[in-house]
Amino acid sequence: MKAMKLLLPSLLLLGLLSGCWDTKELNDVAFVTGVAVEQGEDAKFKVTVGVANASQLNVQKSEGNTPSVTFSLEGNSISELLDKMNVGLTRELRFSHTRTLVIGEEVAREGISGFLDYLERSGQFRNNFTMLIAQNISAADILKTTFPIQKIPSLKVHNQSSTLFEQWGGAPDMKLSDFIAALTSRGRQPVAEALTIVGTPKQGQSVENNKKLEPESLITLVGLAVFKEDKLIGYLNLEETRNYVWTQDLIQTTLTVPCGEEKYIDVRILNSKSTIHANYDGETPNFQVEIVAESFLNGTQCKDNLEKIETYKKFEKDIEEMVETMILNTVTKVQEEYEVDIFGFGEVMRRQHYQRFEAVKDQWDEQFSKADIDITANIFLRRAGTSNKSFLTEDE
Repeated sequence: MKAMKLLLPSLLLLGLLSGCWDTKELNDVAFVTGVAVEQGEDAKFKVTVGVANASQLNVQKSEGNTPSVTFSLEGNSISELLDKMNVGLTRELRFSHTRTLVIGEEVAREGISGFLDYLERSGQFRNNFTMLIAQNISAADILKTTFPIQKIPSLKVHNQSSTLFEQWGGAPDMKLSDFIAALTSRGRQPVAEALTIVGTPKQGQSVENNKKLEPESLITLVGLAVFKEDKLIGYLNLEETRNYVWTQDLIQTTLTVPCGEEKYIDVRILNSKSTIHANYDGETPNFQVEIVAESFLNGTQCKDNLEKIETYKKFEKDIEEMVETMILNTVTKVQEEYEVDIFGFGEVMRRQHYQRFEAVKDQWDEQFSKADIDITANIFLRRAGTSNKSFLTEDE
C-alpha cells in the first residue's frame, strides 16, 4: 500500500515531462517579424521573410550590423516556400511573432484568398497581424527599408500603423481576422492599409540610412486599399481613410476647421461613436449615420471671444458641417467610383431588416451604390485647452 502511494505521484509527474518533447533552444530558432508576398518573375509568387537579428537589438552587444535579415524564394505555394526558406537561412523559422503581411499590388489585383486560407489555417501564425498593400513599390522592399528609431522594418510598420490609427484615424487597423470576416460577410467588403516608400528604396536597404537626420528612404502610409471580394480595385487617400474610420468609431483625431477668411481653429476630437439606422424607401435603401463626439480647442487663428458661449456654439456648428461634408463626400465617392460597401451598411440592414436584406443579399453592392446616405454630426466642444482667453481676442 505504501509503495502504491509513492508510485501514483510518480506516474502523474511523468505526464508533465511530455510537455518538453518538442522544445527548441533560442539559438536554434529565428523569429519572423514580417512576410511579403508579390508576383514572381519565374513563378506565381515571390515570398520574402524578414527575420529579426536579435543580437543587434541589444545596445551593449550591437556591432552596428543590420537588425533584421531578409530572404526571398519564388514558387507556386506560399506554404511550401515558407517551409523551404532554410535554403538560405540557417535556423528554424517561427512565425508566432509575425506582425505584418505586405502584399504586392499585382497579386492583390488578381486575388489573395488562396494564400490567406493557408495563413488562417496554419497553427504557426496568429491572426492579428496587420495586412498592408504595397502601392507602386515592391512588397519585399518594405521589409528591407531601415529606420533609426524602430530598427526592424516590419515592426516599424506595425507600430506606425497602430499609432496613426489611434492618434489621427488615418489607418483602418485591418488584421487578418478582420479581413476574412469582411470577406465572408454578405454586407461588407474588405479593406487593407496602403503604404509606399518615399525616396530611393535601394538607399534604405543599408544601416547607413539610420545615421542620417533625414533618411533617404522612408516607409509612409498613404491610405486605404479597397477590395471587391478578394481583389484590389482602388485606393482612398489618407483624409478619405479617416472619413471611413469615422463610420467605424474613430478613436481620436485633429481637425483644422475654417472660422473665417483664411483663418482656422484646431480641434481635437475624442470619444467618437457612430450609430447607423437602416430602412427602405420603396426600392431604395437609406441610412441615417449619426456621429457623436467630444472635442476641445487646440488653438485658434480667429478673434472670437472664447469667454462667450455663442463662440462655442458657432465653432460646434462649423465642426459639424465640416465632418458631415467630409464623410458624405467619401461615401459618395465609394458608391460612384467603386460600387462596393466597405462601410458595413449591409450588415446593419441585415440586423435591422433581415428579410428585406435576404431578398437582395446577392446584389447588395448594387443596392449600396444607389442608397441614400444621410450624415448627422453632433460634436460637443467641451473646453478651450488650458485657457479660456486668447491674446488674439479683440477688446470690446
